[in-house]
Amino acid sequence: MATRIFYRKEKLRGACWEYQVEGGWIAVPTDDGPRRLLHHRFAFYRAREVEVRTPNGTERLSRTGAEQWFFPDRWFSLLRFTTSDDRTVGYYVNFSRPLIELRENYYRDLDLELDLWIEPDGTATELDRDEFVAELASERLTHEWATAVDEACAKVARAVEMSLSEVGPDIEQDRDPATGIPRFILRA
Repeated sequence: MATRIFYRKEKLRGACWEYQVEGGWIAVPTDDGPRRLLHHRFAFYRAREVEVRTPNGTERLSRTGAEQWFFPDRWFSLLRFTTSDDRTVGYYVNFSRPLIELRENYYRDLDLELDLWIEPDGTATELDRDEFVAELASERLTHEWATAVDEACAKVARAVEMSLSEVGPDIEQDRDPATGIPRFILRA
């Protein structure tokens, strides 16, 4: 019987939600040796039509699912939104405290409000900076955490630029063939 793994996402204002991880721990090869990541895949109840910037121009795609990677050693998680035929709609970097184990096979991270949306053509858009600043002003977000998030965001942006300089305006050309994870996130 497979080990059941659970995840809890918490927000600074106290909201939280939990779910069972559909996937598990994977080892991803990097230049510094293998990294251990928690991988989760899920489908949406309803498809959503979205406009996506691709190397071929703007396309209308139907977002039907996603996969997510959690990092115990980084201040973010990564979601890859997908179509029914596994095309990438875009990547959503959710800046958070690093993933921690609360008890055996039960993990948690704390969402720190700032996000980064990355289109398949590599266009990156920062999201929710206003919420991030408001949480800092309210002192629910500490200056130490805010600094870590800003540094992580800058690293991810630089890593996207590095991938684009190597493969051109198609971030999908720089994914690990065994795990599907984009290499830019492993560089960050």
